[in-house]
Amino acid sequence: MNWNWEEIVKEIDKNCPDCVQCGYCCKHTPCYYGKWDDKKMQCTYLTEDNLCGIYEKIVELEKDKPPSEQMFGSGCCLNYMNPDRLKKLKMKESNK
Repeated sequence: MNWNWEEIVKEIDKNCPDCVQCGYCCKHTPCYYGKWDDKKMQCTYLTEDNLCGIYEKIVELEKDKPPSEQMFGSGCCLNYMNPDRLKKLKMKESNK
């Protein structure tokens, strides 16, 4: 079978919900640029408000990559039953 990876990635990106910056992914494994903090059990660069502390650096390093290969911008890849995401969405909804 001949796979069209570009089409597969487009389909995945199209179906990923927007990131709500809950920090869930960084609390499970560091990305290519991250470092694991055994004491905190999360990426060293995850800030108190669940943002990437080296976001600008990563964006700069990846500026010439196609969007499908960039770390940020494709949505939430760990959204199914993600308790942190669900909590943040619930709080957002109740603040409306």
